[in-house]
Amino acid sequence: MNYIENEHLAQWISSGRALVAPQEACAEFHDYLIEFPWLPTRLDWRNVDHEELDASGVSEAEFVSRAMRYRVGAHSNLLALFSPEQPGIICSLEDGLSNLDYIYWKAPGIRYFCGLDIDPAGAPQYCYEDFGEFDGFAGVTFRL
Repeated sequence: MNYIENEHLAQWISSGRALVAPQEACAEFHDYLIEFPWLPTRLDWRNVDHEELDASGVSEAEFVSRAMRYRVGAHSNLLALFSPEQPGIICSLEDGLSNLDYIYWKAPGIRYFCGLDIDPAGAPQYCYEDFGEFDGFAGVTFRL
């Protein structure tokens, strides 16, 4: 079963709150990420300019406001990656950032997301280089 078939995400998709991101885009984002050095279960941030935010001590609005200061904040939408073999979801950036725990609820562990924009013709413009990492709890790391 694909993660997007879970009831909570299927509801987001059917209501128009999220779109299905093609598996090919998720594979490309994954391929981009694996070019970085990795630890056993996550990206090795030691040689990547980044900043970490703890979402547990702030309101959703404050977290989103802070997150918008990073590279991902330059975009209108967010691509949530579950696996390179599965489709992901696309949602508004603010909605995605304020609901990372909800989006990844049935996909435990470290997860990655990136910014994207929709061009005037409606085609997504993926910005894989503007990404973040959600630790599955309350920690979010943003690439600078």
